[in-house]
Amino acid sequence: MNSQQLVHEFEVLAPELQKQVFDFVAFLRKQQLQQHLSKRTVGECRDKIHIAEDFDAPLGDDFWLGQQ
Repeated sequence: MNSQQLVHEFEVLAPELQKQVFDFVAFLRKQQLQQHLSKRTVGECRDKIHIAEDFDAPLGDDFWLGQQ
């Protein structure tokens, strides 16, 4: 089915059915966008994040007492 046939089939539907088709297309587009956004690739954040060498070092008393 090509685009012109699809448009014709849509146009001959009653307005309430056209709204249902429109809502379904909007649902499909939202679902497609969510799937696209949820796809991750290994290493995509490489060299974008830096963790300090002392990340696991204990925090001093000044930090815990709110003096820093």
